[in-house]
Amino acid sequence: MKTSIRILAILLCSGFLSGALATPAFGKKKKSSVSKADRRIVVFAHKTERGIEYRINKQSYSAEELNYTLGELHIDAGKRSGVAVVLEDDMQLSDVKAVPGMALRAGFDDVRVYVYWKSTGHMAEVLFGPVLKFSADAKNL
Repeated sequence: MKTSIRILAILLCSGFLSGALATPAFGKKKKSSVSKADRRIVVFAHKTERGIEYRINKQSYSAEELNYTLGELHIDAGKRSGVAVVLEDDMQLSDVKAVPGMALRAGFDDVRVYVYWKSTGHMAEVLFGPVLKFSADAKNL
């Protein structure tokens, strides 16, 4: 009788321990996954012999195709969705304005532009802020 009680107690304790180890601790919350509608769309731009080529998810687009695609993506996008434009370092400043303009016309509010240096692997955000007055004379600033 004593042995059967001991075996039952051991089985109950091991059951409690295995149940406690399998469940997460109290107070921990499950990470909520970001809905597909609230994700950031990343557009990569680089120069080729034919001109500028744009990529979204490893698919290449011309400027006209990208404009149409951004419009389609905005239809399914949520309010917090945004566009990140990654430009390679060999592009000119005039090339920077094309994609953000397309994204704004498509209806996106959050558009960010980054420059990627291939040689170092670093990125930096390009901020288009208010225009500041510039003068060589410090008194005129």
